[in-house]
Amino acid sequence: MVVKNLSVTPARVAKVKNFTFREGERSCVVIDGKGMPLYYPNLYLTTQVRNSSRSSSTLTNSAGHLCAFLQAMDEAGVDLLARMSAGYVLEPFEVEALRGAFQRRLLDQPEKKHGISFFSIRAPVSKEVMHARVGVATKYLDWLAKQYLRAPRDPDELARILQALKELRPINKKRNTLKRKRGLSDVGVAAVIELLRPGSRLNIWEDPATQVRNRLLFSVMYELGIRRGELLNLKIEDLDFGANQLSVMRRADEKDDPRPDQPLVKTKDRLLPVKTVLMNELRRYITDYRRHVPGAKRHGFVFVTHKSGPTQGQPLSIVNYKNIVNSLREAVPPLADFSGHDLRHYWNERFSRLMETAGVSEPEEELMRSQLMGWKFGSGSAKHYIQRYVEKKANEHSLKMQEENMKIPEFKS
Repeated sequence: MVVKNLSVTPARVAKVKNFTFREGERSCVVIDGKGMPLYYPNLYLTTQVRNSSRSSSTLTNSAGHLCAFLQAMDEAGVDLLARMSAGYVLEPFEVEALRGAFQRRLLDQPEKKHGISFFSIRAPVSKEVMHARVGVATKYLDWLAKQYLRAPRDPDELARILQALKELRPINKKRNTLKRKRGLSDVGVAAVIELLRPGSRLNIWEDPATQVRNRLLFSVMYELGIRRGELLNLKIEDLDFGANQLSVMRRADEKDDPRPDQPLVKTKDRLLPVKTVLMNELRRYITDYRRHVPGAKRHGFVFVTHKSGPTQGQPLSIVNYKNIVNSLREAVPPLADFSGHDLRHYWNERFSRLMETAGVSEPEEELMRSQLMGWKFGSGSAKHYIQRYVEKKANEHSLKMQEENMKIPEFKS
């Protein structure tokens, strides 16, 4: 919520701090500007999110969305507990004003343009984030009201306010999908293939070890179609150099993983075949580069941070991985919209072409695709990844039909 002409610069009232329990479980806490935990937000997260067996990533995401709601309330001058003591929660116009805040990215430093606020004027969030923020705010407000709204001024007012909050969620009717990005464009494919070539000019990093590591990151994703979390979870013990195989393993709450925001494997455990060239490149990275990084021998994760500093030698984090992708976006124009997940989409396109050429039946193709991607057979996950390939084939058949000579039947009177 952007508030103009504030006489006092607002503070960032809530942030998320991740931590790891001794037994390996990942969790987080919402803290104030002085680092002190906030009682009610953390009570909500513990009783309503963590205790309902949600994943650590769900807990962290919910905490982040809750921080956005708390910041909006603070900048609007709303004290929820004081309001509830007075018999109400929010006024309708205050609910509507939340729309502006929830559409903007929450910053660490306030913007002074158009009034001082921690909600960015220039950086909107996606519809998915907006939807999630509204959902968390609605649930938190409902939970808090059930605890402390003892004597409401209107018994039906809370229900109306919660419904008004829900109606802030963006409507997604899945229309206008023609321009929606799905996978890599032909130009993007060419840029990625050039990036994966040894000695490529698109390998923009100066440090030789970092060049090898980053090229290998994208090579593994390109050849195997695995997710980011699966890539960052790879351990040396998962690599069978004799059989040229790689194991994708689920390691939630791994004790030996020092990353508070642990990369998670969303799919099933599985064993994947790997071509000899790629296995040799993995071996070379481990023996010629990784082993010389201070601190890397303390754990078994394959990809590590090379840059000197407090995290040197630790497993590559999600933040560092995102920085690598962002560097490519900024330096290579054809990859301005690139994401590592595009390589998973492109893997499925290549697999579809291969299956068509080989004459494999659809049921057998789905079985093999599900096995390699880690999906449960019959889950329907493949439909999301083969849509662009299906569109291309449909267009080819449509053109072929249009090119056939029109045969006009003879008219008999």
